[in-house]
Amino acid sequence: MAAETRPYDPRFQWRFLAPRFWLTWFGLGLLAILSLLPWWTRAALARWLGRLAASHDGYRQRVARVNLAMAFPDKTEAERETMLYGLYRTMVQSLLDYGVLWWGSRRRLRRLVRAQGMESLVRAHAEGRKVILLTGHNVALDYGAVAMTLDVPGVGLIKRARNPLLDWMMGRGRLRFQSILYERDSGLRPVIRAIREGSVFYYLPDEDLAHVKGSEWVFTPFFGVQTATITALSRLAKITDAVIMPAMTYYVGRGQYQFRIGPALKDYPSGDLERDARVQSEVIEAMIREYPEQYMWTLTVFSTRPDGGDSPYHGLKERASTRRQ
Repeated sequence: MAAETRPYDPRFQWRFLAPRFWLTWFGLGLLAILSLLPWWTRAALARWLGRLAASHDGYRQRVARVNLAMAFPDKTEAERETMLYGLYRTMVQSLLDYGVLWWGSRRRLRRLVRAQGMESLVRAHAEGRKVILLTGHNVALDYGAVAMTLDVPGVGLIKRARNPLLDWMMGRGRLRFQSILYERDSGLRPVIRAIREGSVFYYLPDEDLAHVKGSEWVFTPFFGVQTATITALSRLAKITDAVIMPAMTYYVGRGQYQFRIGPALKDYPSGDLERDARVQSEVIEAMIREYPEQYMWTLTVFSTRPDGGDSPYHGLKERASTRRQ
């Protein structure tokens, strides 16, 4: 097996004990302590830290403001600022809950993440159906991935974190149960093999990858904005004869997450890549609208413009840098 198609296998390294990683170990220790405290402790902390993070005038906050203005032009600036706070509050909440996700027992994880529609996924898997879960970059996406692998084997793609210690810990957490991961640079061939062998693919096709060499995409409406949409899902479904089931994970309050799995899409793939890409965007958008403030609006989802013009994020880094000086 070629090196690039080997499963992602994070290993502990002795260099993680070096002083450069001590701050990361301190943070991990805090998460471990927080995981032992009542849920309302983490929730209260998330409210305060979320407001603090949202008020920061950094690059990612600027990206989120641009995205929210494009996706929700009918809302006032004050309403969009409230959504931005909701995003950062949920981001902090999910971060503070990672200790439970990484070290909690199966029983505690089932209390933390309530699965809705899991019986349909389990039944399809038991019947030998190939399944791809169509999901998006909601803040709580890792919680759904772990919840899924409590009941069925899963396969996913991962992008390495810059901090190797954090990368090891996150990978270890994602591989706790029936899970196999491949790095995104490995392509889809090992994923196709895993799907054919019975793993459920947890797929997030909602990024603008038009800049990636070899990617195939079309423009489809996403929150009313023409957006570069990759077409791999349609081809994957055809190649593997898989059913596509929409799925999304939300933080629903009181220290709990909900992993919702919907019924399989009908007439998908249709044989028309543009039609399938449009359906893909519509399905993801509908799931996001359940809790629109919990989508990762910090991603540059609208970078590629149909007229070939500048990205709407052009100059945001420079403005953020100027503001800090």
